[in-house]
Amino acid sequence: CIAARVHLLHISQSNATKIVFLIFCSSLVFLMQAGFAMVCSGCVRKKNVQNSMLKNLLDVCGSSIAFYLVGYAFAFGGDPDVPSFIGTTNFLLLDMENDDGTLY
Repeated sequence: CIAARVHLLHISQSNATKIVFLIFCSSLVFLMQAGFAMVCSGCVRKKNVQNSMLKNLLDVCGSSIAFYLVGYAFAFGGDPDVPSFIGTTNFLLLDMENDDGTLY
């Protein structure tokens, strides 16, 4: 049926839009982190710039690991049919289905 195909096409476009928006926003966050590193390096003496940059790099690495451990599950885990404030499943990306498009 044509109506069913149009509905499936709309769902796939909606998922694609969500994925593009998520990637765009995450790239903005990483660019903001680079801006914070530049501000921090401008506020310290020349001999302490390397230490400031290392702290910012460790901040990004720690935040990425924390998002992998619990952040994704809090943001996107849970049953989509039941409204909830915070997700309760998919910690460590376990129980993820590879065909739903949310793993990208």
